Amino acid sequence: MKILIYVISILLSFTNFSNADVENILKEIKKNKDLVMGFKNVKFLDGSIKNNWEINNSDILKSEKKTRKHVLKIVNKADDYPVRLGKQSLRFEVRHGNGWGWDKKNDRERVELKICCINKKITWTAWSIYLPKDYNVVFPIRTMLGQFHNDGDNPPAFTFENQGVLIPGGYWLEVDSYVGGNNNNPKLLIDQKDMLGKWTDVLVNAKWTNKKDGFFKVWVNGKLKAQHTGMTQEKIDDMLFHIGIYRSFLSKTPGPDPTQVAYYDEVRHGNKCKKLKLKELGYSCNDIESQTFK
Repeated sequence: MKILIYVISILLSFTNFSNADVENILKEIKKNKDLVMGFKNVKFLDGSIKNNWEINNSDILKSEKKTRKHVLKIVNKADDYPVRLGKQSLRFEVRHGNGWGWDKKNDRERVELKICCINKKITWTAWSIYLPKDYNVVFPIRTMLGQFHNDGDNPPAFTFENQGVLIPGGYWLEVDSYVGGNNNNPKLLIDQKDMLGKWTDVLVNAKWTNKKDGFFKVWVNGKLKAQHTGMTQEKIDDMLFHIGIYRSFLSKTPGPDPTQVAYYDEVRHGNKCKKLKLKELGYSCNDIESQTFK
């Protein structure tokens, strides 16, 4: 009987993460290979803190739990939530007023997860993102749905955004000017109409350096869509990887702004393409690595 009760309690803890606190979810994703994999050796240059997923903006954790139950959940396929592979995915939700601390004071709202440090020479990073059919575009508010962000004073080097400079919707890559990019000329990766209600698979291969031989390549659904060559970081910087929803310049609309929901799954990282096990997602590393940018 005791064994049965123990098994039931384990199953209940597995299926009830949709109601779990952010703190518990942060502990869970470190070991949940259904959601993330390949980050166990990710650490700061001094060797400290391996596989340390954090909520970006720790002021969220200082707020009352009842006010933030919706922001981050692990959801289940069995409950009819979208899942790329396996049984679970990560659900992010930002509502009007979801700005805490520094964000609230600076015209921003966000729910993001981040991990440091992913810039060990050459790296491969993959994630799948799902925007529901009723997803709200809040342009001209700027919405980021993924970042490669330095830990210094510079802005994020590479951002994945839900708009171009003058065009709402879609998934765009913006390369910041401090690494030789053009903030006024982002690259469209996929149209909005091709994202809603379906999973979009994103893959990044980068060489992290402050020299001219660096690169940052982006594949979407198995096709090479963007490529930056040259500097990818400053010498003194570590690079952090962010997923979630981050919207800024809220004052560009009269508000209140609509809720946004995004799902992430199969967040993977390694120093070689084959470490990401892309065959599970339907892709071949040989095909991926043979592609050239046109």
